[in-house]
Amino acid sequence: MLLFRRSSFFALTLGLLTIVLLIHKLDLNPFGSRYYGQKGLLYNPTVFKPGVLKPTGENYTRILVMGRLATEDISWVGRELPDLPTKIYTVDDIPSRNASSVGDDSAIPANKGHEAMVYLTYIIDHYASLPDVVLFFHPHQHAWHNNILLDIDTAKTIKLMSSAHVVRQGYFNSRCHLDPGCPNWLHVDRPQWRWDLKHKPEEPKLTSQLFHELHGADVAIPAAISQPCCAQFAVSRDRITQRPRDFYVHYRDWILQTDLDDKDSGRLLEYSWQYIFTGNFEFCPNMHRCYCDGYGICFEGDGGLDEWLRVLKQRERVDEKRLAAWDKAGSDSPKYKQLLGQSNLYTEQLDWMREQALRRGADPKIRAQECGRQWKDGDGY
Repeated sequence: MLLFRRSSFFALTLGLLTIVLLIHKLDLNPFGSRYYGQKGLLYNPTVFKPGVLKPTGENYTRILVMGRLATEDISWVGRELPDLPTKIYTVDDIPSRNASSVGDDSAIPANKGHEAMVYLTYIIDHYASLPDVVLFFHPHQHAWHNNILLDIDTAKTIKLMSSAHVVRQGYFNSRCHLDPGCPNWLHVDRPQWRWDLKHKPEEPKLTSQLFHELHGADVAIPAAISQPCCAQFAVSRDRITQRPRDFYVHYRDWILQTDLDDKDSGRLLEYSWQYIFTGNFEFCPNMHRCYCDGYGICFEGDGGLDEWLRVLKQRERVDEKRLAAWDKAGSDSPKYKQLLGQSNLYTEQLDWMREQALRRGADPKIRAQECGRQWKDGDGY
């Protein structure tokens, strides 16, 4: 005897699908953290070899590379990072287009491809004299795509970023949050009915012909191209030089020759750095490990980070109500003051939790254990 009629079976299936979609939409996954990520090597070992750390106590040399418009204020760099060497290109300085570093008159060949032109030009011009770690960043001190746990502050990001982690990994995308960009982001020859022109306006340009022009005729087209946005990252000298200099010249020549507008060519390069420096087209590190090993902010597993983000969401909801109360009755209203008090309590809780995570992350053994690395007495970060 049939236990279910066919119509009941379809209704049950539809109901289960609805529940799965709601779980995905509301981030209510009961089977594990929503902060997924790669668990294996973050590079292709057939292309790259692992980084070699310096002995404990030895410093790593670093340089900050960025492009800027002449109208953009970058005074924060000297103020917040006074001891960090820089290479800053003024991209719209038409008469000279010279880099601003004293004693170096190199220039970008054209103001095309957004930050990609600057990054590639620096690598090409300084290939034989790179420091241990090269930091590639935008000129804004505060930007939405910076890490929320670092107050979306580029200066804090650079100060806390572990050079040892960069050297160990070879390539480190500074953004720990996977969205936007991960997983399953760009697709070659995407059918028009699946285009997302709001979030991925460059995807229609990504044909198989363009893909091979960009990456080479012998490079296999991947199922997807993914990494966290937004073209801010650090790379070790050893990782850069494991590709020949001509490899980077090819990408810069592509920018110079393409008929795509700057927005599209820049965005396509934004989602190419992970392939250039890891050999993988999909690069989606675990967010907890990114914060812990990359910046020394080590909650107790993914669950601890989830809890911090949950409290942050609660504060955001209270702040929305607080602003609405201010618009309606002003800052002297009892409702506004009540919500301000709640917001301040959440802020204190968030600060305390983050401080505890920073204290845990100051211990190199804890960083290693949280990130699944082997560690022995005497090891640094």
